[in-house]
Amino acid sequence: MMAGVDIDMPEPAIRARVADWQLGAPGTGLVWLGDMLVAAGGDGKLHFTGPDDRALTSMDLHLGAILALAADPGGGRVITGGDDGRVMATTHEGSEQLLHQPGRWIDAVAVGRKGQIAVGIGKQVQLWQGDDRHGKDMPSTAAGLAFDAKGASLAVAHYGGVSLIDAAHPKREARLLAWKGSHIGVSFSPNGKFVVSIMSENALHGWRVKDAVNMAMSGYPTKPRSLSWSADGRLLASSGADGAIVWSFAGREGPMGTSAISLGERGLPVTALVWHPTAPMLALGYRDGAVRLCRSEDGAMLPMHEADGDPVAFLAFAAHGKQLGALSTGGKLCWFDLAA
Repeated sequence: MMAGVDIDMPEPAIRARVADWQLGAPGTGLVWLGDMLVAAGGDGKLHFTGPDDRALTSMDLHLGAILALAADPGGGRVITGGDDGRVMATTHEGSEQLLHQPGRWIDAVAVGRKGQIAVGIGKQVQLWQGDDRHGKDMPSTAAGLAFDAKGASLAVAHYGGVSLIDAAHPKREARLLAWKGSHIGVSFSPNGKFVVSIMSENALHGWRVKDAVNMAMSGYPTKPRSLSWSADGRLLASSGADGAIVWSFAGREGPMGTSAISLGERGLPVTALVWHPTAPMLALGYRDGAVRLCRSEDGAMLPMHEADGDPVAFLAFAAHGKQLGALSTGGKLCWFDLAA
């Protein structure tokens, strides 16, 4: 295990902390759309801010909480799902309703590299690109969705495992990666060789896509809810402990036969994390509201935001890695600029 020690790190270092904002409602999602930071709230509002802004541009979008948020960089928009049964496509200039299912909650959305949109509505997944839309029934509620990096495969987490849907031919039978228990989130490794699910228990579960070999990743003291892959795809970091739990996927067997390491231990649970898109370091958010940058090779940590008692719910780096966004459970949004 590797604990974290706060020290001065030469780079990347904070150039400026641009601003803090209060959303006025619980934070429910955070993504980057180019240089624009987009945050979702529990009151149905969507908020945008850019590098030259000193205020938020906010719009009333859903009649209730926004439950799911995904960026669509190719389309220059974000896709949201709400407890009003609506799926919306939104830019900072306006929005368009893509789907309305009255009385249903839309709490899982995903966008593929080729512009496909996937939405979970109870036991059904709606998958479409442009005007071409297909419905796919799952064994149970579609609780988590993720496309692989190529946009060729869609993973759906549900009770009993993860189903893989051929995104180009959604009418084909889905392939089931089975494992007992409730699976509520899912992620592909960047190279597409592995799928990892978040379970409702204190555990993750993985499969090698090629042959469905199982990989149990258990022993978490609390429920892991945040996952992030390193830029080279060799490491998977997860919350669920007093530090980021990092598994190695460098070999053909994934994490099997290896031990996880812990980074960024502060004696408090890590509640959100994300790898930097190019550098070997993690941004870590904690239950007490603190945010740290943690260098993976030696565990050195750089303070970004001190504890304020409001747990960090989401962290996101811009694609170029020069900005970091943080959103708390209570709705505090922070923007950090980093040196090159």
